[in-house]
Amino acid sequence: MTIRKIAIAVAAAAAFTSVFASEDDVSGQGIGAIGWTPAQIGLCAPVSYPWGFDWDLKGVGIDVLYTENVLLKGLAISGIATRTRDEMTGFVVSGLCNWNDRDTYGINVTLGANCGFADNYGVDLGAFSMRNVMKGLDINFLGSHQQDFTGVQVAGLCNFTLGDFTGGDIALGLNMAKEVTGCELGGINFAHRLTGCQIGFFNICEECNCGIQLGLVNIIMDNKIKVLPITNFYF
Repeated sequence: MTIRKIAIAVAAAAAFTSVFASEDDVSGQGIGAIGWTPAQIGLCAPVSYPWGFDWDLKGVGIDVLYTENVLLKGLAISGIATRTRDEMTGFVVSGLCNWNDRDTYGINVTLGANCGFADNYGVDLGAFSMRNVMKGLDINFLGSHQQDFTGVQVAGLCNFTLGDFTGGDIALGLNMAKEVTGCELGGINFAHRLTGCQIGFFNICEECNCGIQLGLVNIIMDNKIKVLPITNFYF
């Protein structure tokens, strides 16, 4: 009787899995995925259920060390690192690193780095973040680096934006961006072109469309009076 019950339970589990973990349904499937699953659990990819690297996760995944999916819609938790090779929509948590190959929509949380060369729309919380374009909230113990940013950015040491920055940029050390529309608040603030304000000990901008600086040393290179203490402005 016991063996029969076990056999029935195994058959039921297999039937349940076959309904959800499918290799045939390709609608909304990530590039290169063999199917999708509502649950993933294991030690590390590919030593997890279901086996392998090439599953879309549409649900909840928990791996002790490392988790990897093609596409993620849901929640993924890993002790060391997570990787999503296609789009991520949801919430990922790891100990050291969250890596996104393509665009992300949601929340990335880690004690280490949130990284990827695509775009991020949502929230990054960690020690360091590196993105192409980010729109949302970015909070890091150390700093961040991106091409363009829109939103609020907070770092312990430095924020670097290679292109356009729109919003609020806050750092104890250095804020640096090419085009700033909004406010830089930090120890040292630098902008190639400023539309807004800079507040810090040292404020520097090469061109000022319309803005004000408040700090010990304020430099606007295209202003008639280039260097002033306390405040400098151009309207």
